[in-house]
Amino acid sequence: MNTNIIIVADRGLLRAYSQSQNATDRRPRLLLIDELHPKEAHEKLSTDQAGRFPRGGGAGGASGDLSAGESLQQEGEQDDRLIQQLAEEIDALLGDGDVSGCLLAVSAPIHRQLFNTLTPKSRDKVRQVLASNLASTDPTELLGHFQKANLLVARS
Repeated sequence: MNTNIIIVADRGLLRAYSQSQNATDRRPRLLLIDELHPKEAHEKLSTDQAGRFPRGGGAGGASGDLSAGESLQQEGEQDDRLIQQLAEEIDALLGDGDVSGCLLAVSAPIHRQLFNTLTPKSRDKVRQVLASNLASTDPTELLGHFQKANLLVARS
């Protein structure tokens, strides 16, 4: 059985839908088959003072002024772990032998990095990628977003 799925994701939510249509359906129906709320996406970084970390270097081993730069590195590492977690979930969904194709919508800031993190086998199954945050979009509207994007590309 060849199944097409639609996956929508942002930093805090991934939803996967199976696409099905029978003779009486006017439009394909989307059935939610998986949902992931990455824990790290909802955690805040712990800091000593409002986003600042001790820099050190004070006399006698006492901490010196505070540095803001270290938090950026931690946020980047957190994003990398989060994208890896999303990619692993997508790889697992697309690794199913019944899945023949996928439409993928990922929020713009992470869509390239997430797509590039997928395995080559998974990337081969992705038929279309949208740089849009559709994770909270009503399932009945999802196909329309992909069709609209196809029309825009065809006109170019």
